[in-house]
Amino acid sequence: MKQLFLILLLYSTGMMSQNTAINTGINTKNPGSRLTVDGSFAGDYKIVSGDFTLDDSDFYIVYNRDNKATIKLPKAISGPGNFKGRIYGIKNISRNQQSGYLTVTPEALGLEKIDAAGDVDYITIPPGHYAELISKGTTTGTTWELSMLVPVAQSSKMTHLLNVAIGMPKNSSPQSTFTLSPPTTLDVVIPGTQKTFSLDKPKTVFFNFTVGLGLINFFSPGDYYHFYRCELFINNSPTQIFQVVQEHSKSIQFSMSGVYDLPAGTHTIEARLSSWHDFGQARNLKYGILSLLLSAFSVD
Repeated sequence: MKQLFLILLLYSTGMMSQNTAINTGINTKNPGSRLTVDGSFAGDYKIVSGDFTLDDSDFYIVYNRDNKATIKLPKAISGPGNFKGRIYGIKNISRNQQSGYLTVTPEALGLEKIDAAGDVDYITIPPGHYAELISKGTTTGTTWELSMLVPVAQSSKMTHLLNVAIGMPKNSSPQSTFTLSPPTTLDVVIPGTQKTFSLDKPKTVFFNFTVGLGLINFFSPGDYYHFYRCELFINNSPTQIFQVVQEHSKSIQFSMSGVYDLPAGTHTIEARLSSWHDFGQARNLKYGILSLLLSAFSVD
């Protein structure tokens, strides 16, 4: 009789059923989720003043220095110890709008990337901004996802100078197209990126640019892929805010950000594209814009 009672007790608590999901409650007798907390939740809070590598003891990070720094995301783990779903919050409270920006990158750079409106090697958190990243649980490719990058309330004032968003409608063809001639030293302006803005006094301006392009030409199998260089130009001068990528499956994508000091007055910005052919025969390349985002802001 005692054995029967023990067996029934184990079944009722779920200890003998591997297929039964057990909900855990803290300060509650009726948890409705796998983990329910009826009350406050506390995670680690840490202030850093320079380069830093995150680990399993970190949760919320505040960067407070006025010079550039890099925060590295931990290397992915396969099998036991995989930290799929781990979340990091990173806030940049630097007061130096010119050089106090923060770079976040995977520690295993080259093997791992961040999903941030495209697969990128790093993201930049400007002063006065907060970023949240979550582990995807994968071990190669895009192992981290940027869930948000937003400005936070500070005593400073942020002024939006540009906010351009272009997207191709679903199940349609690109509306804006352009052609790259056989590789030369000339750059081609990407349609929709040539914009003007004005400053009432000298300021440091933050730029973010993302574009996805699709190759419209059809080439026979065996054609070599191209390498492309995209750079932001201001007042017809290069800014050194650029990225070089290789074409994959007839598409290319750029995602870049940076800061630039500008005097008072009216300024013109544009994104220029150039290509280098990797062996093979040079051809005219016709591209269409799939999506485009260009933003600029200053902080007083």
